[in-house]
Amino acid sequence: MKRNPTHWKVLIRRGQSEKQIYLRGGASAEDEVVALMVPLEIGDVLVIEKGERTLGWKVLAQNGAKADTDEDGKTIIIGASGLYDIHLDTYLTGKETIAILPSDENSKELRKTQRKNLARQRRHKVTDHGLTIGHNLFILLLVAFWLIPVLWLILVSFTDGLHGPSLSSFFPKAWTGQYYVDLFTKTGGINQFPRWLGNTLIVAICSTVVSTLFVLATAFAFSRFRFKKRKGLMNLSMIVSLFPGMLTMLVSYYLFEYVFKIDAALVRLIIAYSAGAGLGYLVAKGFFDTIPMDIDEAAKIDGASSARVFFQILMPLSKPIVVYTIITSFMAPWVDFVFAKIILGPAAQAESYTVAIGLFTMLGEGNIADWFGVFSAGAVLVSIPLSVLFMVVQKYYVGGVTGGAVKG
Repeated sequence: MKRNPTHWKVLIRRGQSEKQIYLRGGASAEDEVVALMVPLEIGDVLVIEKGERTLGWKVLAQNGAKADTDEDGKTIIIGASGLYDIHLDTYLTGKETIAILPSDENSKELRKTQRKNLARQRRHKVTDHGLTIGHNLFILLLVAFWLIPVLWLILVSFTDGLHGPSLSSFFPKAWTGQYYVDLFTKTGGINQFPRWLGNTLIVAICSTVVSTLFVLATAFAFSRFRFKKRKGLMNLSMIVSLFPGMLTMLVSYYLFEYVFKIDAALVRLIIAYSAGAGLGYLVAKGFFDTIPMDIDEAAKIDGASSARVFFQILMPLSKPIVVYTIITSFMAPWVDFVFAKIILGPAAQAESYTVAIGLFTMLGEGNIADWFGVFSAGAVLVSIPLSVLFMVVQKYYVGGVTGGAVKG
């Protein structure tokens, strides 16, 4: 039988000689019971192994086989010569068990047991394949449900002769790329896409830098320092972060408009998106908690300050959570519409819009018939940077989420 580290191995030691027998089997429903006839003599020593695991202590001697374990319970010493069935039974009993049975009395019963187990194995294989197919079909339906609107928008952006969102067919009858050209050439008035894109990029980058520093610094402080009222402050921060940010929209607008009197639209947005970022420290703190404190202590013994430990030691070791924080901080200002619309206020000029607000103006009454194709092209272009960013840093993003979930 082919030797495989995932198969059971029976070592038969007889004096100075040793014989190996490999049995297929294990502890899963895909494994089968194996009954192997072996001639054994008095004093033969059996060791049952699988990989690095020795399971001889689970061997059973049945029906007068006179096979006993030695003192350490890892081997079996045969007490009577004759033909024996080494019977591996994992599935029927739910335990990893090897029985030593006299062959002349039990071979028929063992073969019957084996046939039953193989029948169950086949049924489980059919069930497993059915579940796999059903699972894949369900995922395929979800993907189609999510992607069909996106595909429709892409097709609309290449549809020639478009007048509003009303289409006679899903696929374009005539193709054109003119809408993408119009985004950057027919500017002025209702279309200021290059300006909107620049505004959004400025707000997203600045907010990301500030938010990332706030989140990581807050997480570092709560993870590495022990100070008075630390627990209370952590609990308060977590409770406040449970309230949706949308609840503060009107309050934020009145603060910017009448209290602080900040007229610069982009400054308003940068402050609005990054001011409360530190409340989202919990995932980053969980990641920092997985890094041993011994590293910090060793650096401080060498004279490093807390700031140097943070920037030069902890940050290089925390690339996944840094990337995760950057992506989440960048995504909100890049795609947000409602919060940005309220913060800018009703008196905001078109040149101060972000790309989400600007593109939405193309869907207004009197504009949608002429500008829907340009709107579709702009929506497709705006989604590309975020999609590329996710694909490039996906492994770090997943590592940040899972690493930050280890400790709270």
